[in-house]
Amino acid sequence: MSNLINSLKEKETSFNKRVKIINILFTIIFSIMIGKIFYLGIIDNQKPLKYSAGKSNPFTLSGERGDIYDANGETLATSVKYPSIFVNPRAIKNKDKYAKILSRELGISFDSLRKKLDSKKYFIWVKRLVDPKIGKKIKKLNLKHVGIQMESKRVYPSGHLAGQLLGHTNIDQLGLEGIEYEYNKILSGKKKTINIYKDGMGKIIAGNSTESNINNSGANITLTINSKYQFILEEEIKNTVKESKSLRGYGILMNPNTGEIYAMASYPFFNPNNYSDYDELSKKNLPIWNLFEPGSIMKSFLVASAIDNKSIDETTIIDCENGKRKIGGHTIRDVNPKGKLDAEGVLRFSSNIGASKIIEKLTGEKYYEYLKSFGFGKKTNIGLPGEGSGLLSNPEKWSKIKLANVSFGQGISVSSLQLAQALSIIANGGIFIEPHIVKSIKKVDGSVIYAFKPKKQKRVLKYQTSKILRDMLREVVESGSAYRANIKGVNVSGKTGTAQFAADGKYHKERFIVSFIGFAPSEMPELVSVITIDYPKGPNAYGGRWAAPTFKRTIEKILVDEDAFTKVSDNRKAPSFIGKGKKEALKIAKDNKIKIKIYGNGFVKKQEPGPGERISYLDEINIFLEPGI
Repeated sequence: MSNLINSLKEKETSFNKRVKIINILFTIIFSIMIGKIFYLGIIDNQKPLKYSAGKSNPFTLSGERGDIYDANGETLATSVKYPSIFVNPRAIKNKDKYAKILSRELGISFDSLRKKLDSKKYFIWVKRLVDPKIGKKIKKLNLKHVGIQMESKRVYPSGHLAGQLLGHTNIDQLGLEGIEYEYNKILSGKKKTINIYKDGMGKIIAGNSTESNINNSGANITLTINSKYQFILEEEIKNTVKESKSLRGYGILMNPNTGEIYAMASYPFFNPNNYSDYDELSKKNLPIWNLFEPGSIMKSFLVASAIDNKSIDETTIIDCENGKRKIGGHTIRDVNPKGKLDAEGVLRFSSNIGASKIIEKLTGEKYYEYLKSFGFGKKTNIGLPGEGSGLLSNPEKWSKIKLANVSFGQGISVSSLQLAQALSIIANGGIFIEPHIVKSIKKVDGSVIYAFKPKKQKRVLKYQTSKILRDMLREVVESGSAYRANIKGVNVSGKTGTAQFAADGKYHKERFIVSFIGFAPSEMPELVSVITIDYPKGPNAYGGRWAAPTFKRTIEKILVDEDAFTKVSDNRKAPSFIGKGKKEALKIAKDNKIKIKIYGNGFVKKQEPGPGERISYLDEINIFLEPGI
């Protein structure tokens, strides 16, 4: 009996042990299941999506790109928030349905979108920088695994104004041309990581990095450009190109005393807001990029060099042989045949023969030295991409006819910027001045990274030489080939140039590049300008006919006509749009009968012109909206 009882006790103990083990196993399994549910429902939905183990955050964004301003603080380039659409394709089950909906709303082909959704990645962009209205539609659809991230889009409020100079960025705000390219590192903000989360329903939530925007922001750049001068120069060049049926035109306005570039224009225009609509040539900043044979405008620097070197003086008489001179087997001709002329007469009547004899007195070696000191044959180092150095060969290679050709601007090539730099030496009293385009660079907090300081410059011409040339070039305008550059009430000095287009070692018989270089007022120059018109049609294809009048109209509107701006602008003051929503802003504009250009979505963060300021020469107000203001 005792054995039986002991046996039963043993079995009971064994059974109880088994029950306890089963209970423990059940508890463990249950705990795992609960833990898994909790993990999937809460924890997993709070951690970032991953490409793969060990890698967090599917993408990064650049910080806020710095703005670009003109010399008066007007915004030339800024960034505005726009929505970008992304998805987690691995989480989408009904890919056909999603592809159909998103293709319809975003204007993307079904097939291309469907292929994207087959991706094994946790994150892909569907479409970036969409219209804010489209972003709102996508948000209202409340699609799981579809998210919206606000990104910065580069905008240029003044459209084509200084378009080639400014350049443009790509969709990632990487500078590709112009100022945007050259100063990309300075303008670019620090990259920031964007974390992607899901809520408990599977809806994607995008969260910005914890870093402050101000720490991520790039620096702001202020240029020497005066937007009003830029506008006037662009308009005048455009009008001339259209009237003359030319291929293109370009020009520069520069302060000869400081080297500040006030305007740098190229036509046809380039609007960086729509950069993909233009070919590569249209994006080129022609005043620094295009190199051309300058023609007779170079006689100004020849005469200056010869007088400065004392090879000739104001009284030296040059026999121009009635417009025809033979050098070896070649014949040099003048358009306006003359007999004996002094140096001023050689300039006034633009005598090729006179120039060929002056360079013989100076010698090619000496003229070469002067040309180098004027800045020809090398880049100005203005700090812009695409600048050409021009062509200036060694005088050892100059034959007698080549020497003659160089005297009247053939056989060498220059840029408009080089010409403006060289002419400034004559205008400012003989001092070499480096042109510059950047006035200052500042951080978002206002601290200065860079502020232009003039360098100690070298003297190229004696002061008396520069004074003589200023007077001579004034006579060229008063009674010579550049008479169309005359401005009532302002003394103007300048020189015209007409040169055949050179390519592949040959001169084009019908294509001419016509130019005018000048400054005003002659006695105390404030502005130097170079105007170039490429390939004007018709029989009057010369600098005095097309380039000189363009100079006149431009300078006249800046220095003389006090009402010039009011003729191309609106005198009314801008109302305040700050803090207003889009609908309210549109109503204010309608009530005040003014045009507005809207960038972004949300509420008005800033406007240009500002509240109370005169409406600009562009006859519209730019309004910048951002969400959450």
